[in-house]
Amino acid sequence: MLRREYDSFYIDGAWHKATGPDTFTVISPSTGSPIGSVPSATVAEIDLAVAAARRAFDTTDWPTRPAAERAELCEALAQRLFDHKSELSDLLVDELGCTRAAADVYQATAPTLHWNYNAALARDYAYAEKRSTDLGPLAGGATSGFIMQYETNSVVFKEPIGVVAALGAFNFPLAGTAQKVAPAVAAGCTVVIKVPEQDPLAIMAMGDLITEAGIPPGVINIVAAGPDVSAHLVSHPDVDMVSFTGSTETGARIGEACGKRIRPAVLELGGKSAAIILPDADIDGALPELLSASAITSNGQSCVCQSRILVPRDRHDEIVQRLVDGFAGIKVGDPNDPEVALGPLISEAHRERVLGFVRRAVEQGATLAFGGGVPEGLDKGWFVEPTLLIGVTRDMEIAQEEVFGPVIAVLAYDSEEEAIEIANASRYGLSGTVFTADLEHGFDIARRIRVGLFGINMLSVDFNAPFGGLKDSGYGREHGPAGFESYLTTKTVPVASGVSIPDSVLTGQVTAGA
Repeated sequence: MLRREYDSFYIDGAWHKATGPDTFTVISPSTGSPIGSVPSATVAEIDLAVAAARRAFDTTDWPTRPAAERAELCEALAQRLFDHKSELSDLLVDELGCTRAAADVYQATAPTLHWNYNAALARDYAYAEKRSTDLGPLAGGATSGFIMQYETNSVVFKEPIGVVAALGAFNFPLAGTAQKVAPAVAAGCTVVIKVPEQDPLAIMAMGDLITEAGIPPGVINIVAAGPDVSAHLVSHPDVDMVSFTGSTETGARIGEACGKRIRPAVLELGGKSAAIILPDADIDGALPELLSASAITSNGQSCVCQSRILVPRDRHDEIVQRLVDGFAGIKVGDPNDPEVALGPLISEAHRERVLGFVRRAVEQGATLAFGGGVPEGLDKGWFVEPTLLIGVTRDMEIAQEEVFGPVIAVLAYDSEEEAIEIANASRYGLSGTVFTADLEHGFDIARRIRVGLFGINMLSVDFNAPFGGLKDSGYGREHGPAGFESYLTTKTVPVASGVSIPDSVLTGQVTAGA
């Protein structure tokens, strides 16, 4: 049985009892009742966790251990996560409020996938590459001289970047942590995980599983902390990289802190994504995907949610009616109920924030086509009706700011060019979709929208391909080889032209990441 009450942090391969008086009480979003607690770290405990990660990276063989051995340990953790999938699913439904289907299919399953996927990447990755050529013809036929050698002969090594601070978001706590920590650990880094305060329990439960898997002490450390102490982790001089998922405002502060210390960061931030329905789209065929990609995914608490739906003006009323019918069919309620598609928001404060967006949208001239309040009979927990707003113009707050709830704005357009302009008229650039009968034209639209992820007649995050955004949606990429390489740094070792480089160097038998 996975624990729900903690008085310690997982540091250096063991549980260290917290010294500070503060705790985070975990409240069930479905009932509003407490279901667990974790301590809140002090600055000294952050220092302890970072020191453990630093020591594991600097004084043990972890970063230079053969990649196949690291991969085996990652796979051992993946197996333990899979073995506890049912318990983790129960825990995630209770602390996050995600639906049972979302927990079983994604929230409690994706962590196993991420650990196994990155283990496979690490095992087969080329950590050393020979680069030899004659650049003289590109320099007008000049000959080499001094330190500028035109007949080049180098080995380029990829090595783990060091100690990583990983801070995930509440909406995908265990899966989002895995997509950061698995590639980092598989690449040879060590990590300090800062759990989200709202739903830390599933991540804290990893501590015992990490020990069981045989991952060495200090490689993965888990702490909980409030904003000020978390800032200490982000700016810690012994942290070499930060990976963060969360709000654009917090991401900006993290980016500033990393910039001051000249260190890399991966920032996956907010979104205000647009679904463009072209005139030739089959709205009945598109409806299930539109509902899922807009209001339903993570109860609307997803950065990739298609929270703006752009419709041709001459099909506006028809499409709105189909959307209203679809919203009416979304069952809201207890996420343990297998028929429920929309559960609660993460907290009472967040529910009030979301409802505030709805109120202001109406005050600014939008019209409620569906929803807009708390569902009848669901006064316990933090539920919001799936909400559809029409009469929205691009300058309204509801069309520009991320709501992070099941609140969708419909905007009408008169031409395809205007639709593209509206889709791009956002400070965010995370995702988008187009619905069309013409697949080739869908790719044309995809190339014209300034986002990092764009779907044609569907929205899916491909774990084998890069994921991340542009503009205020952040920078850097997660998932796939690009996500793995985020945790590697490059070293070039030149040797004299004509020198034969030993095969042992190129096969990794004597290099980091071998």
